[in-house]
Amino acid sequence: MGGRSLFCLALVLGAASAGLDSANAEDKKPGLFDFEHWKLPVTRERESAGRLAPKGLDLTPAVPATAEPRPIRLRVYADKDYRGLVMRWQSKVRAQIDRINAVVGPVFDVRFEIESFRDWDRSHVGLPFEPIMTELEALDPAREVDWVLGLTTPLRGVATSIHQVGGARLLGRHMLLRGMDDEQEFRALEASFKLLSPDERQNLYADRKAHKEVVMFLHEWGHTAGLLHDEDRAMIMNPTYDERQTAFSEFGKEVLALVIERRLARRSELYPESADLVALYQRAPPDEGSDRERAQLLALARERAGAGHVAASPRPGAGRAASSPAGSQSQSPSAAELPAVDAEIFNRAVAASNAGHPEEAWKVLSPLVARLRAGKPSAKVWTGVAGLAAAVGALTAAEEAIGRAARGETELEKIAADVEATRHRVALPSDSAKGGVDPDREPAYVAAFRKTAHVVTAPDSDLAAARTRLRDFAAAFPGAPGVDLLTCDLELRANHAALAAKHCDAALAKAKEAARAHYLLGLIAARARRDAVAEQRFRNAILLDPEEPTAWRALAQMYRATGARSRLAELADKHRVLFSSPLPE
Repeated sequence: MGGRSLFCLALVLGAASAGLDSANAEDKKPGLFDFEHWKLPVTRERESAGRLAPKGLDLTPAVPATAEPRPIRLRVYADKDYRGLVMRWQSKVRAQIDRINAVVGPVFDVRFEIESFRDWDRSHVGLPFEPIMTELEALDPAREVDWVLGLTTPLRGVATSIHQVGGARLLGRHMLLRGMDDEQEFRALEASFKLLSPDERQNLYADRKAHKEVVMFLHEWGHTAGLLHDEDRAMIMNPTYDERQTAFSEFGKEVLALVIERRLARRSELYPESADLVALYQRAPPDEGSDRERAQLLALARERAGAGHVAASPRPGAGRAASSPAGSQSQSPSAAELPAVDAEIFNRAVAASNAGHPEEAWKVLSPLVARLRAGKPSAKVWTGVAGLAAAVGALTAAEEAIGRAARGETELEKIAADVEATRHRVALPSDSAKGGVDPDREPAYVAAFRKTAHVVTAPDSDLAAARTRLRDFAAAFPGAPGVDLLTCDLELRANHAALAAKHCDAALAKAKEAARAHYLLGLIAARARRDAVAEQRFRNAILLDPEEPTAWRALAQMYRATGARSRLAELADKHRVLFSSPLPE
């Protein structure tokens, strides 16, 4: 979702430390009598530092000012990692919102008011934004406030794109921001501007950090109002951070003003701007986002305008994770991207996968992946490999390919979400070898798990036949967490609750995010009238695999049985926001 560099810090600072003169000198060919004026080294450093300093933000009003800016109610959640690593985080967030209000107040005549700070008792280390966003939306449907902000696991190192630090869905009500570890940037400034005073270096660092935080918040807020990406590097909606970013486009301001006015005037409705937004985007300038992005946004707005404003919203340029790994498969690389022989091999693997033979597909694809590691294939090739590997169950190989692709973030994030969902469903931890499954055997494991699960979990299947199938699975993958999970399932069907719980606990000890193990333990607790334990187990299962309906159904049934009407209504709201449908019966 953006360029390869946030601001090419190492290159810029390297040039600065070398004492390059201003960029204007590069625009002019030196003449016979042109001489470079000698400057003190500290002066050169000061000028270079000035080029890295933010240029401020455009405060030109988009709407007429009133006596008092209109309040936007903002609820803030901070997860375990954010609270643990960001000192005095609430004070820092308040200061950040104050800086944001110094922009949105003059421009849009509004101010963000923090309705409450809330602890988010979850860790999101290593997770992409898609599942975190889904979790936040399920946690809080944003019915009592105008927007919800989630603060999540801080990012280590210098980001390469705004969307590594922030996330939002188009026309949504939720935003995510990671904490930023700016230590690397501070050290780079210290090393590159040794002749400046400590105060000058500190001021440059503080100015850049403050500007970055404001721009990233406004960028994601813009997406929730329906703004698309802008190619102009000086625009806030450009996906690559730049110290020159100063404003929204004129059309962007018009969109934001419309959405703000509709949402604040009709707070009882989720998306009251939908019909008007369709009319507005039909006359959008041609450079507002890509054709695909505009079509996606218009389709969503039209759907909401005609269906009560409850449709789930996608991330910019992305969709929700598919319910099966086959949804991960991307298009094959073109002949121009691969040698003809390798392209033919890739296509044979695709054909085997499409024919329902994942193990055969992996046997064809695996040697190609090994050759690609030794070369320098394009990001498109690695993206294609990631999608196909995910589709056949080669999850570790898919994750490796995602890491090597290094760009094409939207599609890769979708594939990563699919891989994660598969791991949760088949009880295969990220270090699969520790779970008794070598990475090269992952496709065989995933296929065998699914076939065994189909027999074990079918309510009308013969228990003896199920035990035989399970023994074969255990013999092929001894000690794998999936064996414990399916044993738990089978023993519960046989009404051996204590033995089932023992095997579910064993599965979670090896693969703590095995969603169905949480669900089954919830059933066991509910039958024992341990409602609090059951509720937590069902909620864990929903967070880990929100698209699987069984935990939603079980939790709703428990709330009905115990008369927990308010919790049932809250659960129904969350399901409606996520999937635009009522709770499964």
